[in-house]
Amino acid sequence: MKAFINCRIYKSEDTAFLIDDNEIIETGSDEEILSGIAANVEVTDLAGMFVMPGFVDSHMHMVSLGYLLCSLRLDGLTGMKDVQEAVRKRAANTAEGEWIIGRGYNEERFEDGLKPSRKLLDEACGDHPVMITRTCGHVAVLNSKAIEETGLNEETVIEGGRIDLENGILEENAITYVRSQMPPADEKTLIRCIETAMDYCNRHGITAAGSDDFISLTKDYRDVLNVYEKLSYQGRMNVRVNEQCQFNSPQEFAGFLDEGYTTDVGNDYFRIGPLKLITDGSLGARTAALRHPYTDQPDTEGMLIMDEEEIETFVRLANRFNMPTIAHAIGDRAVQVMLDVFKDTVYEGNPLHHGLVHCQIMSEAQKEQILKMKLSCYIQPQFIDADAEILEKRVGKNRAASSYPFGSLFEGTLTSGGSDAPVEMPDPLAAIRMACTGTSMHSDAHMNPDERLSVEQAIELMCDRGYEQFFMNDRFGKIEKGYAADFTVIDRDIREMKPEEITDAKIMMTVMDGRTVFEK
Repeated sequence: MKAFINCRIYKSEDTAFLIDDNEIIETGSDEEILSGIAANVEVTDLAGMFVMPGFVDSHMHMVSLGYLLCSLRLDGLTGMKDVQEAVRKRAANTAEGEWIIGRGYNEERFEDGLKPSRKLLDEACGDHPVMITRTCGHVAVLNSKAIEETGLNEETVIEGGRIDLENGILEENAITYVRSQMPPADEKTLIRCIETAMDYCNRHGITAAGSDDFISLTKDYRDVLNVYEKLSYQGRMNVRVNEQCQFNSPQEFAGFLDEGYTTDVGNDYFRIGPLKLITDGSLGARTAALRHPYTDQPDTEGMLIMDEEEIETFVRLANRFNMPTIAHAIGDRAVQVMLDVFKDTVYEGNPLHHGLVHCQIMSEAQKEQILKMKLSCYIQPQFIDADAEILEKRVGKNRAASSYPFGSLFEGTLTSGGSDAPVEMPDPLAAIRMACTGTSMHSDAHMNPDERLSVEQAIELMCDRGYEQFFMNDRFGKIEKGYAADFTVIDRDIREMKPEEITDAKIMMTVMDGRTVFEK
């Protein structure tokens, strides 16, 4: 039993609460809590700090996040020469024949004017196979050694992907193909990735996440599923994971269902969530599927990774087992494909929480259809940081004006927030800031001010709405009697801060299941 006193509590007038094991058993004033406990109960004086339920990152890739944290990080580098130097340093400490994997570069911010290519990677390292992936995860670049080891040649054709062999550039499903030719991650590696990612989340106040992991590092979804089940039954989960299940084919998905898995199977630490589909690419890579060409590259409209018939097969199969479907859909063409499928497959009122992930480029008519159908929306306010600088260049002023309608979606349907890590690193305070300001943290580039959220709404986006999205809000997401002891302590009350200053606040403690999993 532990008592926490002298704090400001989210959505409560109380100043103290008492937990027993993994549950909140009482809230009240400091005097009420202190007068009702035995002398040997541990008491923590929080000195007026702000206590709220643990943050929820409603869409990320936990395994891939951990893999990035254990691999070569390229985020923050400002030139291709910096990337080359990072690869050289990693090569000097890499055993002969091992792959060098890096992720996080963003050529839009390169100051030297160079773009990643096979030739430049060969200059940095020719002895090891090297693959570096753009921050969005939808474009990768290989050196010659990697091309040789994966067997790519002029005759290689990948459905739903593109290969520029001369420059070593891969897009979409071509990246998936190359990963399938690499040595798969073993159980030890998967455990290390998950535990590293969970620790990172805890440092940022996150205690629950929706995560797409099944085929990120392995060919067989069972490898990741088995590791998560093992960790959850051993009590080694520091983040409650709602798995957003992605598969290689409808046949593979059918086998998963035949084994008895569907939404809500699992326990409080790891549960099966929705089916996850990826229908197109990213805005930054110009692979998001648009209905009209890109403004800054008129010879392309992006690409659909899945055709409508396959999407509908997946969705109808999921429906038979009461499993919702959520779909990565960034471009307006991909959004329209999903709306056309959902029109005939989603029950009135959307009780299963079918929905769209990202919700970026869309028309006013598409937005209204989303609201009318009550589709769940998983948005990423942190995308504003990079996308505000390129949005109008990519799609022009008219399309930009109706895109990223975060405020309208929040007010009109069930909308939760996430990072899409490792595309962006999980940081709910940064997400709240950008949801409120609509402005990049690296420049004065901004998006439609009419779609900004209030601070209270943005906190709800990264907390309450996530628990509701996962059907967890009956026992999680409140500092109230009978709710799970999952909470985060922030050094100041972010509700009273200017939005642009919220990232100055600090996470002081994260508690999950009554256990302190992070303390500053």
